[in-house]
Amino acid sequence: MDGLQEEFGSDVLFLSLNAADSASGESLFQHFALRGHPNIVILDADTQEIFRTFGQIEEDALRMMLKDIEK
Repeated sequence: MDGLQEEFGSDVLFLSLNAADSASGESLFQHFALRGHPNIVILDADTQEIFRTFGQIEEDALRMMLKDIEK
């Protein structure tokens, strides 16, 4: 994800959560009904969910998805 964070700069906010690390992490895990790691949830500017996956996803596939969303 680090490369994607640099590539998309200020256009995309990336958050990395661990439910065990903090109360806010646990709260967000519950709010989004996340099952564990790794989970990726993409929200639009209005915080509406537009994509969700559980498990590994190739960086190139995620890059293409983010580029399609930017359009």
